[in-house]
Amino acid sequence: MNPWLMTLVMLVAWGVFALQITVKLGALTKMAPENRLNEISRRIGRLFKIGFGQHKLIGRSRERGSGIMHAFIFWGALLVGVRELTLMGEGFVSGFQEFLPLLGSDSWLGFAYISVYNVGEVVVLTMILVALYRRLVSKTARLDLNWEGIYVLLFIGMIMLTDLLFDAARLNLIEHYEQQLHFFESTVYGSEWEWAPFTVLLASVLNGLGEGANAFFYHFSYWGHVASMLIFVNLLIHTKQFHEMTALPNVFFGSLDYPHSIPPLADLEDESAWEEGRIGVSKLEHLTWKQGLDLFSCTECGRCHDVCPTFVTDKPLTLKRFNQSLLQHLRNEESTLFRTGSTSEDKTLVGEIIRPETLWACTTCRACEEVCPVSIEHVPRILGLRQNQTMMEEAYPPEMASTFKGLERNFNPWGIGFDQRADWAEGLNIPLMADAKSETEGQPPEIDVLMWVGCAGSFDSRNQKIARATATLYQKAGVKFAILGSEEKCTGDLARRSGNEMLFQMLAGENVETLNNYKIKKIVTACPHCLNSIKNEYPQLGGEYEVFHHSQFIAKLVDEGRLPVGSNLKDTITYHDPCYLGRYNKEYEAPRNLLKHAAGEPMREMKRHGSESFCCGAGGARMWMEETIGTRINENRTEEAIRTGASTVATGCPFCMTMISDGIAAKGKSESMQAKDVAELVLEAVEAV
Repeated sequence: MNPWLMTLVMLVAWGVFALQITVKLGALTKMAPENRLNEISRRIGRLFKIGFGQHKLIGRSRERGSGIMHAFIFWGALLVGVRELTLMGEGFVSGFQEFLPLLGSDSWLGFAYISVYNVGEVVVLTMILVALYRRLVSKTARLDLNWEGIYVLLFIGMIMLTDLLFDAARLNLIEHYEQQLHFFESTVYGSEWEWAPFTVLLASVLNGLGEGANAFFYHFSYWGHVASMLIFVNLLIHTKQFHEMTALPNVFFGSLDYPHSIPPLADLEDESAWEEGRIGVSKLEHLTWKQGLDLFSCTECGRCHDVCPTFVTDKPLTLKRFNQSLLQHLRNEESTLFRTGSTSEDKTLVGEIIRPETLWACTTCRACEEVCPVSIEHVPRILGLRQNQTMMEEAYPPEMASTFKGLERNFNPWGIGFDQRADWAEGLNIPLMADAKSETEGQPPEIDVLMWVGCAGSFDSRNQKIARATATLYQKAGVKFAILGSEEKCTGDLARRSGNEMLFQMLAGENVETLNNYKIKKIVTACPHCLNSIKNEYPQLGGEYEVFHHSQFIAKLVDEGRLPVGSNLKDTITYHDPCYLGRYNKEYEAPRNLLKHAAGEPMREMKRHGSESFCCGAGGARMWMEETIGTRINENRTEEAIRTGASTVATGCPFCMTMISDGIAAKGKSESMQAKDVAELVLEAVEAV
């Protein structure tokens, strides 16, 4: 080859690349700071599992075929990365691979490497044909048909094909290569090319063309490969394929605490932030650098489309489009952002880049994040935008005005007098924490757990029945428990999810003060939203407690023999996984184990269940907003439950209970189907023993 030409090509190509990548990465450094370098060992573990192991692609039951296809393309690309070192080195020194440690012809690893990359290139070519078929022929709905995606696949195919052609032509040009060159010689393993079956096959095809043709293919394929690779590297920076460079870092820098908790997102004590409108996110530079990296890392695979309850029911929010809109804005502004630290135009993200109805459609269910192969964190970004809209612009859905007022005045979204919070417990003889403390003369009350009732259990007539059933189970098991009564306030979950961080911190701070005053250590609640807030977000405000969902606590009582449960229910049951219990807190088995104890026959699982469950539509404060666009999310979910043929839809969330019950009524199935909480079904089974 020509080392001088190779030097010139490399300097030009990598010089242009360095200029481009400096602007992009420099723009990220001008965005809001965020610490993502803690617990390096855990991050490395994530990188190997999700990044190199492609866990989110091949670990899902749905679309596993396409996931495996992409995983092979990814693994093949990693092999090509190593292969490129040897090929680029060939431009300077013939037989460059021999000089690399462990990859020479006298090493078993060198033989294995040749075999794997040879087979890998053919596998990648095959997967590219499959990918082209999915785009051009079968036209998979979640995939956009555009030339960018096509030419990226063609470029990758060209890189693979020219490499195979180069090796095949080189093989034909070396006469008696095993004797003449050490590079192709081994006394232990035989010719290294015996380990490259596809190269040998292609060489046999080219062999009949003569030495001149093979010499042409040798030089043409080499420089064609180098040109394709270097052009591709410089072009992909401006395409969605930039994720090939950012995806692995994005996985590595993923939050280790999220989804269990989200950061406050706004510094409410910073007066300058209020004056400058930096509460929440209104402009590009208000996003954190990790959120900017998220945008660069989006593969536009559309997996978030398939699982998003808003997209499935024809709402305006499509997270792929959401990302694309912000990414295009970032691309337009990255140079200015890098130079000046701010965007050139006074463009607000909501209203000019993102439509308000798009922002407020999200239920924060995290189904999108569960399936994202590069671990993009969508929900915190959406909440940051909502914070600015709510606290700075007062531009929230009009229905939320009365909800906020109810939370501010009576500490519940209905606005019912807080003095009525314990009325549901009338006749059950449940002690109040205040009374229990007075009996112990100021010492911590002698109780096993605090029963956190939540707003729905306290004020909603249907969910009051669940609270009574839960309390009855505790009493039957001999649990020493108490409630806060009128001292309990909304945890603030819906305030935080609707962007009212100030209201969340007020409610949460008062609850933490009350709980700490009673020296509470263990809390049980029937509401996954309360569970998530108290367990995972209250520690930000000084509240450290051991918190359980009631299904977890009841399951423990059953296992200890304190609640005799017989399999004597007549119900045929399907179970709906609440998002904030499942995807947020990874609890899928406790409710199911209880239902297996109580049911007379096996459960009938819905197709979308467990980590792939479908949202009921109530999360993200959507419970308190009107749903006027598209079909109703809860009805979509209810239709799936109806298809199981079950007579009872069990759940473990008061909001899910409301949404599923409404869905059953809307579908005219109230006579043949009912929604029940796990605790209600267990109580029926206990009382039937």
